[in-house]
Amino acid sequence: MDLNATLAEIRSHPRFNDAGMVLFHVGVVRGFDLNGRTVTRLDVAVDEARAEAIRAEMLERPGIVEIVIRLESGSLRPGDPIMLAAVAGETRDHVFPVMTRLIERLKAEASRKTEHLL
Repeated sequence: MDLNATLAEIRSHPRFNDAGMVLFHVGVVRGFDLNGRTVTRLDVAVDEARAEAIRAEMLERPGIVEIVIRLESGSLRPGDPIMLAAVAGETRDHVFPVMTRLIERLKAEASRKTEHLL
């Protein structure tokens, strides 16, 4: 998950000059679950087709220029990156709500996770 390569990809979009903002989200595996228990490993399966369908839907939102998504799968440890999402759009009023919804939907609809606890 390379932020610079992702930004270069977004900047190469034909409509990049319409963008006034690029927002990045980098999700990492937490060392503790929501109940405070130690996480030793997180197994992740990604539905790439569903992730792409969600991306396509979010691209239809007003003011959005480009969206890039990178999702990790397999066995991950605390601190490992799990998701990179970048949303380019005209203004923050366009970009922030799309990023929030994108993350929520990717987590709920395009991935399955199993936490291994200590």
